[in-house]
Amino acid sequence: MASEEYVRDVFGSIHSKYDLIDSIISFGMDESWRKMMIRIIDRDPVNDILDCGAGTGKLSRKLIERFPRAKVTALDISGDMLSFIHDRRISTVTASAMDMPFEDESFDLITSAFLTRNVPDRMAYFSEVRRLLRPGGIFINLDIHLPENPVFRKLFSIYFLKFVPAFGDLISRSSSYTYLSGSVRNFVSPHELSADIIAAGFSLVYIRIMAIGSISIGKYLKK
Repeated sequence: MASEEYVRDVFGSIHSKYDLIDSIISFGMDESWRKMMIRIIDRDPVNDILDCGAGTGKLSRKLIERFPRAKVTALDISGDMLSFIHDRRISTVTASAMDMPFEDESFDLITSAFLTRNVPDRMAYFSEVRRLLRPGGIFINLDIHLPENPVFRKLFSIYFLKFVPAFGDLISRSSSYTYLSGSVRNFVSPHELSADIIAAGFSLVYIRIMAIGSISIGKYLKK
């Protein structure tokens, strides 16, 4: 697992092209996945929201649109990525997801999209999420995996582990997408990830695995 410093440098090197490349390689489906995260939030009102690994704020902006009266905080290890968030309703914090600078029980809702596979110690991250959520608080997580079905896994690997790094590195003029594709290769399955979150003190409310098994969205409640 790469260090946080390395991950910060990776995203810092591609921050200006990250959204465009991600939209291209996901065929624009990344937007629909984030919208799905918003749709499964069935709690209202939600007063305090934390978006972890917020990057350029794609999900943060959707959260403030859904909950215009809420206080939304976008946290990321890369200040370069956060610099693209210009909505004054969204506060930005540059910090590690494994050691977040907030008081206990500060949030009603915590989200993360495409973060967990880049965290060196994801159990430390899940522990922080639990610490920061109020009783009955919601955690919604989205990430990408290698499909478990052998046929889909082979097809996906040809695309995501070969074409994507070649294309992404060429466009970004870096080796960042080689790292990002490798982070998927070395990541756990959706069910293993869900089991880790449950082990950290959450109960599973909803999980959906889609895109031939490469995308998981899970909704969890703090016990």
